[in-house]
Amino acid sequence: MRLDASRLTPDVARCALRVSRLLLLVLVAAFALRVHRLAAQSLWYDEAVTAYVAGQDLAGLTRWTAEDIQPPLYYYVVAGWMAVAGRSEWALRFPSVVWSVLTVALAWTLARRLLASRTAALLAALLCACSPLHVYYAQEARMYTQLTFLGMLAGYALLRAWTAGRRARGWWALFVIAAVAALYTHYFAAFLLLAYGLCVLVALIVGLVQARRTAQWRIVTVARRGVTAILSALAIIVFYLPWLPAMLTRYRVDRSYWHGALKLGEALRHVAISFTAGAPEMMLEPNAVRLLPWFGLALVAALSGLIGQGWPRRGPDDRRGHADAGRKHMAVMSLVLLTCLLVPILGILALASRTPKFNARYLMLASPAYLVLLAGGMAAWLRWPGRRLWHLMGRAGTVVVLGFLLWVSFASLRNWFGDWAFAKAQWRDLTAFVRSQIAADEMVVLVSGHAWPAWDYYAPDLPRLRLPELDILDVEAVLGFDDGPALGRALAGRRGVWLVRWQAEAVDPVGFAAYFLDRIGVEQPQPRHFWHLELRHWRLNEDTTIAPAPAPMHADGANYAHKLALIGWDDPRDRVLTVYWQPLNRMTADYRVSLILMDEAGREVGRWDGRPAGYDYPTTRWQPGRPVFGRYPLPLPEAAAAGNYYVSLAVYDDADPAGLDIRDVADNPAGKRVRLGPLRLGDR
Repeated sequence: MRLDASRLTPDVARCALRVSRLLLLVLVAAFALRVHRLAAQSLWYDEAVTAYVAGQDLAGLTRWTAEDIQPPLYYYVVAGWMAVAGRSEWALRFPSVVWSVLTVALAWTLARRLLASRTAALLAALLCACSPLHVYYAQEARMYTQLTFLGMLAGYALLRAWTAGRRARGWWALFVIAAVAALYTHYFAAFLLLAYGLCVLVALIVGLVQARRTAQWRIVTVARRGVTAILSALAIIVFYLPWLPAMLTRYRVDRSYWHGALKLGEALRHVAISFTAGAPEMMLEPNAVRLLPWFGLALVAALSGLIGQGWPRRGPDDRRGHADAGRKHMAVMSLVLLTCLLVPILGILALASRTPKFNARYLMLASPAYLVLLAGGMAAWLRWPGRRLWHLMGRAGTVVVLGFLLWVSFASLRNWFGDWAFAKAQWRDLTAFVRSQIAADEMVVLVSGHAWPAWDYYAPDLPRLRLPELDILDVEAVLGFDDGPALGRALAGRRGVWLVRWQAEAVDPVGFAAYFLDRIGVEQPQPRHFWHLELRHWRLNEDTTIAPAPAPMHADGANYAHKLALIGWDDPRDRVLTVYWQPLNRMTADYRVSLILMDEAGREVGRWDGRPAGYDYPTTRWQPGRPVFGRYPLPLPEAAAAGNYYVSLAVYDDADPAGLDIRDVADNPAGKRVRLGPLRLGDR
């Protein structure tokens, strides 16, 4: 039955005009949120890398990205923009704002096409506009908003191509362009494209089955779509082939992560927090975790609304078959959105289980599917059919869920915009302070050395030494005693050093930089503190020679089962004992030290257990032949008498709580503990 267009057109026009105004308001609000305080915070390391890479010529930019962990397209875009707008913090971040606002508009378009509802489309745009995750990365000079937009654009183009009939060529071309652009923006775009491929495969199989039951000519139509999809996939591969060797090389040689098992529960928790309360930098994790069950309930309600409602039309011309078709369509769209949500998550987590380099931001490209699911479910509940009571309950539920989502967004954005406890690393403030304090005969030492892009962005004129000298993080390039002489030579003739520590747990987990400087200088009081950064200051002696090997005050040897050897120890300082170790072999167990403090009569005074070289440097990271030291607090009670004490040391792991055997010169077991002392403690 044909609709009376002359009767409906004015109503449709008024509705469309009202929705257009609301959509414009949402887009304006999205833009305002994303440019608000855009340059208020310092660039952090990753953003400073963007400034450096995009500032190179085309060949240098391409070479850097081939040796880094992201492909080059985002940097090409920023480089072109920088040529026009400069390299201020605001300018560097503005491309992310543009991509994010375009994502809001595309969320409307995609939801409108998928769910055939202006209300659902408007809600999707609103949720995307207010999403803490999307606002956060819209204010970061990184590629994640560009990746999210291109991934959505590829999905929308694929949807249009699959349903456009003979006029599909342009949409297939757009799909290929967007997919290739997404892959050249971030390697993990492949997982979203895999989700799209699964959707196409299922649609192809279902289409062929249905065609066999109806007309034979439809088999040809469905087969033609399948062939076009295969050709499009091949085109994507062909366009990506020039960069494929670089990607495979980086996957093989990348050492910017610690080896070990992925903590799946922790990873899933961080993904859930990112999708709901925003990046971990926007809400304290315990608070965000308490909200997760409510977000889960909202998602279940949205899915039940979509599948159960199906947008059936009500009226004198309604048919049960029409309503059933609507329910089936919504069920299919729900499965499509779930596929686009879950496949990237599962794929990236599966990869991280083998190569444990994971961050929840890698999954931002899947977040639009989550937001569209929520929006579609809320819109479905708004139109829930039946008695007036059910209709009112559906509207009330939608209002409650939407209010909850917007309230959480408001709380996260309030933290982000107004609470410095959620700020990025304060490189701008730290460099300004050092510039105001540094003397002509002083220099800066950066630990980690790969933090130089952030330092050079704000203070290219101030002398700095990288320790270790890295362009890209390498967790195997850990400082040791053999780095001391080079540091001493670099500081020759200097009278002071400012030590800047960032990500030191990766390259200096033991604290060698401060250990060296304590031996050639005197640390000065430092009243200023900077978020996510540590700043310390030493005045140096005339002699800056640093020995290449440990020189303990007391040489005391013990061989713990040919795993590690005790070298010696220093007299306690401020009730902290320094002990020196030598790794004898590569260790696969996470060993611990058991320390027992005893008085002269052999009575136990206290105990301490922990990793032998600090929490951030488990024995699995130790490199054979490179000595390390550990500092252990001596558990002496405040009321204990001054006098001589002794320490008993054992080494154990969870699989062998009894501890490793100490081997004598004949390689026979000689107990499990070694006694150190006497140690003079308790003097005021």
